[in-house]
Amino acid sequence: MRSHFPFFMYSIRSQIARFLTLALCLGSLVIVNGCGAAPALPPAPATPSANSADNSTTLTVWHTFTDTPRETFEKLAQDFHRVYPDLNINPVYVGSRDDLTKQYNAAIALGAAPDLVLADRRQIADFAAAGGLQPMESFLRDADLGLTPQDTKDFLNGALQLGKFPMLGERTFGMPFNQEAFVLFYNANRFKELKVARAPRTWEEFAEDSKLASAEKTYGWVLYPSAAMLEAMLASRGSALLTDAETRALFQERAGLATLKMTAELSGAGYAKLMASAPEAQQEFASGRATFYLGWMSELDTLQALQRQSKSNFEIALAPLPQSSADETWLLTRGDFFGISAAPHGRTDVARARNAWFFVRWMTAPTQSAQWVRVTNAIPLRASALQFIAPDLSKNARYRQIAEAFQGALPNLVAQPALPAIERIEQQVAGLWLEATEPKAQISALLDTLAARVNSMLAAQP
Repeated sequence: MRSHFPFFMYSIRSQIARFLTLALCLGSLVIVNGCGAAPALPPAPATPSANSADNSTTLTVWHTFTDTPRETFEKLAQDFHRVYPDLNINPVYVGSRDDLTKQYNAAIALGAAPDLVLADRRQIADFAAAGGLQPMESFLRDADLGLTPQDTKDFLNGALQLGKFPMLGERTFGMPFNQEAFVLFYNANRFKELKVARAPRTWEEFAEDSKLASAEKTYGWVLYPSAAMLEAMLASRGSALLTDAETRALFQERAGLATLKMTAELSGAGYAKLMASAPEAQQEFASGRATFYLGWMSELDTLQALQRQSKSNFEIALAPLPQSSADETWLLTRGDFFGISAAPHGRTDVARARNAWFFVRWMTAPTQSAQWVRVTNAIPLRASALQFIAPDLSKNARYRQIAEAFQGALPNLVAQPALPAIERIEQQVAGLWLEATEPKAQISALLDTLAARVNSMLAAQP
């Protein structure tokens, strides 16, 4: 059995040292500049409209946030207005994701789009393809309002690339704001019983721990047919579902073969169990029968609710997925991006668009990012934002787990594909889990067959 070391004690890389000091402070793990308060904020710059004839501009933002995230977003908008009185922000809740798609597409057609929209990556791609969004390169590089070299370095690896789309000329149409990661949930109490001191860092360790956790009434890993799970596991191995250009299947190569072979072996030996749906898999984990469950960070609330219903009592811990190497961490992400409308309210107004970008830039700054992290399942997108959640780490286990996951190496963020045919492709891919766990499954042949089918679908795209 492998030797065990303290949880996530990776060596600190030079890239992080530029932004963070990781330390033990007051008996708890905190991320600080010298075990103290967060650094002082720089003075607020003037807004682009400060010297214009009209000193009161109202910008409308459409979003789908509910409950506490909605309240927090509205408060942040009010805070922005207090700092910049010449700019009013009007956050408008438009309903569900489907409601947003319908209403924004209708607004594009009618020339009545809001100034800004908060939408997921696939919606941003669709809105941009329909001509409803402006590319962001001019804003990102703006001499006065663009990102500085220090800003760019401060974003986690890959964060700014999340809003770039290969099928749209490699242009950026989205600025990431509310992003969550696909992670490993595990039963921390079961780990203590087994005297396992930390989460598995490699897939070999994951397989070993799944075997170790299996007994008469428990087993290692519960899973269900999920394209996102394959995308996340491929990303953790440094690969992907599709090529960077999203023109050819990649999942049938070495990383995909290793992933499905491991799954088939664990399932065949009784160390992993495939359930028919996500709710069934979540229930199995929450009841304590399975030690591992892979899912989005936002699923923690569901898992805890199911745990209460089951009257099970164990600590649900989370960690990044196991990786091919302990030197790097790759996280599949999803969530909301800011998009700037191409012609808000039926007009193209350069000054108005720069004001909209100014608000986006403010909302994605470290302090605002930290405020958002405190009330959501979002990950901090900037390294320096971790300094501002440091005071909360001793009080809130979720913040602490997020921070601990970043120790020593900034993660590389990876986006889900967003090409028009992706939902049909993912439906096909999800079926791999069912086929791979059948007795005597021919994994390589299954992958090759599906890859050929996916490549035909990609070739048929307009």
